[in-house]
Amino acid sequence: MEDDELARPSLPSIERIELERVPRQLWKQTLAPYHRSLRTVVVRQVSDSALREIAWQVAEELDREESTRTISLQREQAAGRRHGAPLPMPGADHGAVRRTVQINTRLRADDHARLRRAADAVGLRPTTLARALVLNGVAMILRDHPDRGAES
Repeated sequence: MEDDELARPSLPSIERIELERVPRQLWKQTLAPYHRSLRTVVVRQVSDSALREIAWQVAEELDREESTRTISLQREQAAGRRHGAPLPMPGADHGAVRRTVQINTRLRADDHARLRRAADAVGLRPTTLARALVLNGVAMILRDHPDRGAES
């Protein structure tokens, strides 16, 4: 079992949800974890037409909120790609056949979440962004302190 499966609570089967038995103030919370198409299935199962209309309104509100979040994320990613710092590019003397050295950094969960959000914003994996940030930081320090950065 993967970590994501452990962290994510299991959702009840869509066939088991009887929206009419759920208090109306909890409909949004009940439908929110499901994909748009599954919410549609649940709403169509509501037999009372007045309640079904209310359920459609809740489902449409959830759809609008998801669309707004998706559009916002896409805009952030586009802005990050336009305005982000360029990633370091290896030079000719930096061939892939050379031996590599691994560094490890431990992050708190909230710091890793911030790294993941930043990586999503620029369309990279978190490890790729972390590597770029380290290499860019090293390059900036060596540029600012050329006399102290003599290679060993």
